[in-house]
Amino acid sequence: MLDRLPRSSEAFARLLETRDDAAVTPLADDLCLVQTVDFFTPIVDDAYWFGQIAAANALSDIYAMGARPLTAMNLVAWPVSLGMDLLAEVLRGGAEKVLEAGAELAGGHTIDDKEPKYGLAVSGLAKPDEIVYNAGAQPGDRLVLTKRLGIGVLASALKNGIVGEAEMEPAAREAAALNAAASRAMLRVGVHAATDVTGFGLAGHLAEMLDASGAAAIVWLEAVPLHEGVLDLIARGVYAGGLRNNRDYLVERLGDVDRDDPRVLALFDPQTSGGLLMAVAADRHDRLLAELEGAGCTAWTVGEVTGAAAGTISLRQEPDG
Repeated sequence: MLDRLPRSSEAFARLLETRDDAAVTPLADDLCLVQTVDFFTPIVDDAYWFGQIAAANALSDIYAMGARPLTAMNLVAWPVSLGMDLLAEVLRGGAEKVLEAGAELAGGHTIDDKEPKYGLAVSGLAKPDEIVYNAGAQPGDRLVLTKRLGIGVLASALKNGIVGEAEMEPAAREAAALNAAASRAMLRVGVHAATDVTGFGLAGHLAEMLDASGAAAIVWLEAVPLHEGVLDLIARGVYAGGLRNNRDYLVERLGDVDRDDPRVLALFDPQTSGGLLMAVAADRHDRLLAELEGAGCTAWTVGEVTGAAAGTISLRQEPDG
């Protein structure tokens, strides 16, 4: 479908080729405009937390590119029957998150719709040499992830009454946390490539990075961080259709694996406001972990980049040695 769209510029052609997290437009020799947009339906019942998570998710693409948010505009689809009080809580959650990011909320647009949806269109700024693309990962790089996986599974469990809001809260808080500090840490250290992990799951967003970089990767299953209870829920078949779709689309990249292994399935779980996934040179790996820890960020080393067939992902239980 995208191949049928007119390519109006080299910048647009690059977007189609690399699937970067945001669009980058040069404004001057030393300044670029970075733009993104994202919105989705609620993954939690609480309207305020929905607003927080949706806003953090939209801002995340700016941070994944190494940019700083400047302005944000609300995108709202809302059933009039739900009333304005609930919508006010959604917008309050989003507005507070935008302010936390140091950006300005500059209006937006609303429509009447049968199902609530909320998100942001975000513009940011960066110097050309600060921008981090999802291309550039090199064999020998370590793969570092800054948030746990499994919020999609937990959201499915919440919708089906298997878990309650209290059990969902730790994952919701993590999803609502900005990736700002992690972005600043990666800029201080210098990484080869980065992306954020959202709807295509860890496997999908890693595959995009590998395709853009012409590289392959090994993922250490035991090292991949998961929210509490996620493996048990997957084993019980509690997960959304998006996970199955991601698996069916991506599993061939993983070679001969158990398609029903809960740890394997967790790699395909659609994340909402997930962490940054960074490819960093081995000799900068320890410094990156130290910078992330010093910034108050969680971080896990989940694999390494290799020179095998481009785009392929090999699974091992844990690192060699």
